[in-house]
This record gives sequence, structure tokens and C-alpha cells, in this order.
Amino acid sequence: MEAKIVTRDSICLIGMGFYGDPCSNASAWSEENEIGRLWKRFMGFWHKSPDLIPNVKDHNVALEVHIETAETKEKGYSEIFIGVIVEELKYLPLECVAKVLPPTQYAVFTLKGEEITADWGKKIYQDWLPASDYQLSYNYNIQYYDQRFKGMDKIAESTVDLYLPVVPLNHLDF
Repeated sequence: MEAKIVTRDSICLIGMGFYGDPCSNASAWSEENEIGRLWKRFMGFWHKSPDLIPNVKDHNVALEVHIETAETKEKGYSEIFIGVIVEELKYLPLECVAKVLPPTQYAVFTLKGEEITADWGKKIYQDWLPASDYQLSYNYNIQYYDQRFKGMDKIAESTVDLYLPVVPLNHLDF
């Protein structure tokens, strides 16, 4: 896998979240698992009340953020956030939550077709990252969905970008 390294300022998001095992009731990449249900809940809210989320940067972009916690390896629990990028946090609908992702560099991977549902995590975290000149800067990743994603029923025709926060090796300040 190849990555493009980009630098981003902080990213303000408004959306909805879930914490737990996202595949407890259905397999990965199923619209019936907790992630699929979260997408349905957020998109239903956003399409019904688009004006309740002001300052959306691009109405054709939504993000899925996976945040690892201490319980991720132990129990398979993660925090999943689905939302849109906003210019600033002026207003937050009661049904939503906000996330502000820190400024950082990202390794950006473009996944096409069947790569989207394949085990890209292994290829990136176990193969690419150790062989690169980078290390993780934070414990999350972003799946970036825009007009190139055609839907679960058209995965073969779809493209998704994956953003992994990184810094050059030995450059973390603790």
C-alpha cells in the first residue's frame, strides 16, 4: 500500500457516536452492525434537518472516525463517530455530539473497490507502518466518504480515503 503524507489543521466535526463492539450484532461492512445503524441514524437526522448543522464545509463529505481505547484490544470496543466537517462549532444540535481532531500529519491511503472491505488494517498497521519512517501520533483513523463512494451495494465502483494520524519517527513530544 502506498500513502500520501498531508498536514491538516484541527478538524471540527458534528455528528453522532457509538461506543462498544460495532460488530456485536452483525459482521463488518454490514449495514446492520452498529456502524451501519449509526450511519442510518446520522444520515436520517442530517437529511431531515440539514439546517440544524450550520457551517458544513462540504455537503458531499462525511467522515467515519474510529477511536481506539484501552478496551479495544481487550474487548473489541471502539468509539465510532459519524459526522460532517464544519468551519467552526457555533451551534450543536441536541441530538449530536462534536469532535475536534488535533492538527497533525496524516498518511492517506486510497482504497478502491474490494480493498474497502478487505483487511486493510493489517496491511497498514502491520506492514506499512513498521516499514515507514512514521509512527502513530494519535489512536484514531478516519474514513473519508465523498461522491466517490457509491454505496454498500456498489463497493466495486467505490473509492474511500483512509487517514491515519502520523508523525516522523522519534518526533512525539510526551
